Formats: sequence, C-alpha cells, structure tokens
Amino acid sequence: MRSLFDLIGERSADCKSLGRFMRITLIGLCVTFTLTVTVASPSARAQDLLNQEWLLDPAISTVYMQTVKANSIFETHQFSVVEGSISSSGDANIRIDLASIHSGIDIRDTRMRFQLFETFKFPYAQINAKLDKAKLKDLATPTRLRYPLSFSLSLRGHVSDIKTDVWVTRITETVVSVASIKPISPLAETFGFTANIPKLSDAIEGTPIAAGASIAFDLVFKTGALKSAVESTLANQQKRVAKETTGILSSDACEVRFTVVSQTGAIQFKTGSSVIEPDSEALLNSVADIANRCGGIKFEISGHTDNIGDAREKKRRPGTRPSTGRDPRMARQEARTHPSPSRRQRPSQHSRHQGCQ
Repeated sequence: MRSLFDLIGERSADCKSLGRFMRITLIGLCVTFTLTVTVASPSARAQDLLNQEWLLDPAISTVYMQTVKANSIFETHQFSVVEGSISSSGDANIRIDLASIHSGIDIRDTRMRFQLFETFKFPYAQINAKLDKAKLKDLATPTRLRYPLSFSLSLRGHVSDIKTDVWVTRITETVVSVASIKPISPLAETFGFTANIPKLSDAIEGTPIAAGASIAFDLVFKTGALKSAVESTLANQQKRVAKETTGILSSDACEVRFTVVSQTGAIQFKTGSSVIEPDSEALLNSVADIANRCGGIKFEISGHTDNIGDAREKKRRPGTRPSTGRDPRMARQEARTHPSPSRRQRPSQHSRHQGCQ
C-alpha cells in the first residue's frame, strides 16, 4: 500500500509537468503574437511606401549635363540646386535652378548662365510627370524596377514631351531612387539654343561647340519620418544660395561677369534712338546686381553706334545718355552699371568698359 507521502509526491510531479507545459505554451503564444504585430507582409510595406508623398533630397540627388567642344573635348556640369516631390497620387514636379550650374571653372559657368541658358530671363527648368504607382507595386523588397517614364520639360519658354526608361530603386522602406538608364539628349533647336551656341563659340575664339548635350540624373526621394530632415536640408540650401547670389565678388569674378555679359548681345536700343528696348531690362537688372556686389570697383562706360541708319544723325548724338523710357533716375543708374568690355582688364582699381554695342 502506497503511503500518503507517495501520493503527495505524485501530485507534486504532475503539477510540475503541467506547469512546464503551461509555461512553454504561454511563451509560444507570446512569440506568435509578437511576430503577428510587428511583421507586415512585403506587399503591405510596398503599398504603404506608394501611398505616401516622396520628397526629393537635394543633398544626395544629382543632375549632370555633358557638352562637347572642339569635336573631342567633353565637359561635365552639375546642377547643384534641384528640388521637387512626387505626390501620393503620382504627380511629379521637379525644378532645376539653371544658375546653379557648376563645372569648377567660374568663367565657363558664367558663360553657360548668361550666354546659353540666359538665366536672367529663364532661371529654371521645370519637369512635370505622372507616375503610375500601380506599376511600382513590386517594390515589396529592396529592388530595382525598369519604368517607362513620360514627362514634359519646360525650358527657356519652350515645352517638349520626352519619353525615356528609368530605374526606380527601393533603397529602404522610406528611401526611393529614380535614375536615368541612359543619357537624355534634347535637341538644341527644341529649346531655342541655336542662336546662343555661336555666342559661346565666339567667346572661346571660335572653338566649335556641339549643338546638343546629354543629361543624366539620379534623384533620391524620402518619405515618412525622413521628410522633416529633407525639409531642413532644403531650407539650408536656400540660405546658401541666397548668400552666394548676394555676397561680395572678387575683382576677378567681377571681370569675368562683365566680360561675359558684354558678349551676350542682349542689350538692344530702338533704331535711331537712345531708348533701351524693354526686352533688355532683365539683363540690365542682372548687371546692376553684379555691379552692386563688386564693392568699390569703379566702371567707365562708353560705346558706339552700329552700321544701321544715317551716319550724320549719329554724329549729332555724341553725348546722348541711354534711356529705358521709364524714370530717368532709373535709366541713369542702369547706364552707370552697364559695362561691356572690349578687352580683358583687371578691374581691381578702375575698369574702362565699352558697351551698348
């Protein structure tokens, strides 16, 4: 016969076994519950990414342009100020600041701004597109998809529709890259560059310049919690650009800008008159801004008439002051700040410029 102590021992062992079983079961339930809450399906993560607005990060996005001169010399330029976004519905808007073109050579960059792009009249290039986010639903994991992109490019008052394939890459759950697969080569005549390319050529002693360029880009977009950091980067970029466009220029930088401006051929007078054409106002405003940034440098302005009209009438106008047809005080200020050098000089103390050509 088993004693009372034996029965108590059996019950105790049974309780321990049950306790271990209950603990194991509860732990398994806890693990299963945790995984269910924290791990979403890949398709759900991809859809969450597509449903959000994507904000372009200018700090790590790049837009490059490559040009060719002398038939074999390739020059690379980067636009350092780019901003934009893609809405949750797929509306894409990208703006490129053309004045931010940078090649590492100041006089080259200045020529591209004033003589090619004419940023004093056309400061931005605008890209608009509509992305079909349903075609991007396979961005369930960090992957790269080929996407047929159609967009409109607005540049120098002209608009052209362009089609190209791009890579859309999901880098993380909150970072997406849209990059060109091959360079885009817009035609010069499409955007009104045909008349400006010879100006660039003349400025470098007649060196031939190809009437075209290739564009490549890698635009990185961020969303979710990273948007606030991107907005901060945009604000800092705008402050930097404002400082660069209003800061004091060195004498060499002033000479470069006045030399290039004089070669634009964009300051025009009415025939037989000293009144400056209204279309010249944008460039004159840029010239005035440059002059104000050149510190204490002095400028002497002189000019000559063209070969159109009555020569005798021109001789009777030796002291006529250029006028914009507006407030005379404004005309005098614009005349004082309109240089057009006929030869390269260092304007460290006093610069003599001949203009109004």
